[in-house]
Amino acid sequence: MNEVVKYENSLNDVSFRKFNPNELDLFFSICSKLKDRYTEEIEFSFEQLKDLSNYSPTSVKRFMNDLDKTYTKMLSLTYGERTETRIKRFVLFTKFDIDSDTQTVKIGVNSEFEFLLNDFEMFTKFELKEFTEINSSYTKAIYRKLKQFKGTGFYTVSIEEFKRLLDIPESYRMYDIDRRILEKSMKELKPLFKSLSYKKEKAKKGNKIERISFIFEEKQQIHVPLYDWINNEEIETKAERYKREKTKQEKIKK
Repeated sequence: MNEVVKYENSLNDVSFRKFNPNELDLFFSICSKLKDRYTEEIEFSFEQLKDLSNYSPTSVKRFMNDLDKTYTKMLSLTYGERTETRIKRFVLFTKFDIDSDTQTVKIGVNSEFEFLLNDFEMFTKFELKEFTEINSSYTKAIYRKLKQFKGTGFYTVSIEEFKRLLDIPESYRMYDIDRRILEKSMKELKPLFKSLSYKKEKAKKGNKIERISFIFEEKQQIHVPLYDWINNEEIETKAERYKREKTKQEKIKK
């Protein structure tokens, strides 16, 4: 069964600075297993985490090194709230215990991180397998934002915020962002989002690009009915049964 990643939208506003694609896959694989679990510690076997994150190298030493690098970068990730009278920040994870003998990793989760993965109203949701098959860390960041705004099919962002979120080098001009990031990301994402395009909007004064807007439709999954071959009939899903019962009740009221 394909794992689903689901979290509170504000996690999309955290810049994953210097994370490479493998490290992003490991991070969101961990998040997928923390969903709907109120816990301060979780344990993975190496094989489980490799499978979740679509990790290819087979060397245990290499995997341990990659886990260690991921955690070092995770320590730099902070989440916070700021008001006129208060500033509050915390790290998302509190420890990594990587054991080569048992080939397990134990991860300590900050209890204040729970609300990002549980009990939220506005959330981002996507299939982990689809995410891990994206090659570029830039594209992964855009993908998560498009998933956040899939209900509207429209995402607009200032160029400065876009640079911050994707951790784009200061030396990149708009030409470089187009050629090295946007054009390549469009190629990767078009199979996943119908009618995907973007447009650049100039500032009212001057010729400088001020905003980037993405327009898209999320491609719908093809529904294949389940079938009971013994009784020679289609298997009704919970959603279909609910819809049928609701329609029946409405007819009775009439």
